[in-house]
Order: sequence, then C-alpha cells, then structure tokens
Amino acid sequence: MPASKTHTPRNGWLTFLVFCLLIGWLGEARAVEDAEIAHYRRLSTNKPSNVQANVTYQDLKLKSDPSSRGNLQELYKKRLASKESAVSLYLYGRLLTDPDEHLSHLVRAVKADEGFYQARVDLGRAYYHSGNYDTAISHYKVALEIRPSSGFVRNLLGLAYYYKGYVDQATAEYRRAIELNERYIDAYLNLGLTYLYTDRADQAVGVYRKALEVDSDGSEKRYVYRNLGMALAQSGSLREAQRAYEKAVEIDPTYADAYISLGNMAFNQGDYEGAAELYEKALENSSGSGELQLKLGLAYFNEKTYKKGIGHLQKAVHLDSTQTDAYYYLGLACFNDGQNDLAREALEKYVAKEHRYSRNTTVFNAKQLIGDLKRIKIREMY
Repeated sequence: MPASKTHTPRNGWLTFLVFCLLIGWLGEARAVEDAEIAHYRRLSTNKPSNVQANVTYQDLKLKSDPSSRGNLQELYKKRLASKESAVSLYLYGRLLTDPDEHLSHLVRAVKADEGFYQARVDLGRAYYHSGNYDTAISHYKVALEIRPSSGFVRNLLGLAYYYKGYVDQATAEYRRAIELNERYIDAYLNLGLTYLYTDRADQAVGVYRKALEVDSDGSEKRYVYRNLGMALAQSGSLREAQRAYEKAVEIDPTYADAYISLGNMAFNQGDYEGAAELYEKALENSSGSGELQLKLGLAYFNEKTYKKGIGHLQKAVHLDSTQTDAYYYLGLACFNDGQNDLAREALEKYVAKEHRYSRNTTVFNAKQLIGDLKRIKIREMY
C-alpha cells in the first residue's frame, strides 16, 4: 500500500495568495498616503503662509493618525509664537478641540484680516454649531462678499436660515448653491429635506430625482436614494419608497440609516420579524444609538420575543436615559417575561420621567400595573 502524502489544499494556496496580494496592495496604498503627507508637510514648512497647503497637511495627517493632533498643535503653536498673523492664528485655532479656544482664535484671525475667507467661513460654522445663527449668518454673508461664487457658503447660509426658522430664505440659498454648482449633492439633500420637513413631499421627490441625474460620486447617491425613499413614503408611494431604500443599500451594503428606514417600513406594516432583522443589520453597521436599540426592543416586544426585547430596551435606557418610552416597554416586557421586580422598577422610572401631556393615558396604565405588581408581591410574601 503506497505511503500517504500530505497535500496542501488548493483553496489554501489561493487564500494565501489573496492574502499576500492584499497585504501588498495595502502596503502600496499606505506608501502613497505617506508620500502625500510628506509632500504637504514639506510644502507647509516651506510656505507657512499657504493656507490650503497647511490645511491639507493637517487634515491628511489627522485622517491617517488621529493621535497626532497633539504634535500638530505643538508645531503650529510654535509657528504662531514665532510670527503671529491671521494665517498662523487660524491654522493653530482649527486644531483646537476646546470650543471656546477654537472660537477665540478664529475671532482673532478675522480681526487680523477681515478679508480672510477661510477663517470667516469657519468662524460662521463655529457660531452655527453653538446655536448662534444670527452671528453665523452675518459671517457667511461677509464670506459671500469675499467670494460671491461659493456654492458651499450658500449651502451653509441655507442651513443657518433653516434652523433660525426662515424656511423660504433657506430654500432660496440652497437653490442658489445648486445654480452655482449643479453637482453639489449636499445642497440637493438639504433642499429636499427642507421640503420634506415642511410637508412638501412631492417637491422633495422632484429635487431628489433631479439630484440622481447629476454625474457625481456614486457613494453620494446612497444619501439621495435614502432621502428619496423618505419623501416617497411620506407621499404614500410605499413600494417606490422601498425600492429607493433598497437602492441605497445596494450602493452601500453598510448604510445603517437605509436599513433603519426599511425596518421602519416593515414595522409599520406589522412585519415585526422582518423589522428586527433589518434593525439588526443597521446595528451591525453602526455604533448602536439608544433610538436604534429602542426600535429593536419594540420589534422583539411585538414579536413576543421578550427576553431579546428586554436586552435591547435595557441598552436603550443605558445609552440614552431620556428615552422614556423605552422604560415603559421594558416594564411591559419584563412583566410578560415574569420578571416582576424589574418590571416594577422600569415602570416607576417611566412614571417619574414621563411629563408629556399626550402620554397621560399611558402613565395611568403604568401606575395601574405598578399597583398590580405591588399586590402580587404582597401575596407572594404572605
């Protein structure tokens, strides 16, 4: 009988070959990235007043190594100390993570050079993120005086107007942004959302269909398809909405928001099992917010899969204690699962936290169930 031979499976060699090719490709990509960073580092050193070169270097370095922020801060702090100017104030300030320090340096940069476009725009954005929309608007307007053809700033101005409550001014600015750059997907998205949130779903659909005609990066269109689905759903075209959400997932199989929208459709149609599967897909591709955990908990609760529901509802209140509904359904799920002490604890927290007038009936029902649980406890004890 011939001696047996040990053979390496062909698929093992294939896996090894693919692995080697992947490592080689990653190494080559990293080398290209490092070379690009090195190029901009040299450029920023040789031309410290070149704003774009320095901004590009900072952004590339932080994207490659987020932990390098401290070293970058030290480098640009030294440059600022050696020669204070609008540019050095701006370049150091944009690296600061403390909102007050960040704002302070941007203000100083603009005072040093009132026509400094980038600093003016970033100052407007800093005020916008702090909720000071009036001041943001004033800085965006100055930036547009400096660079009237900026669709980017028109879009930012539209956002500030929207959150200030000036919807007509917001839509006008988004439209101007699109006129200046017909490929500017962010402006289409914001214009469509403004229509959607002001009960003009048909107009939103029109905006998103026009955006899909734009020759742009395919990955951007996942957002357009998802928003188109939202607009179609609001207008009652549910099948078309589902196809739009599915198209978004087809473009990006990791797009959590599209899975959530598909899950919402399934949930609203009473398909709780399908909703849970879609929410689980969203969870796989996201950090898992309290809201998503609540959706999963409710899907499993309605399926009567109480133990799974309890797990997600507990995570929901842990991640976001303001999710009052999660406490209520956690109480019901625990009650239905025979965990009466946990049920009572959750319901008592719900009653203490719930202050919405529209939930008065639910609070009454929760109090009644708490009373029942107390009586059950007494009977068990005596």
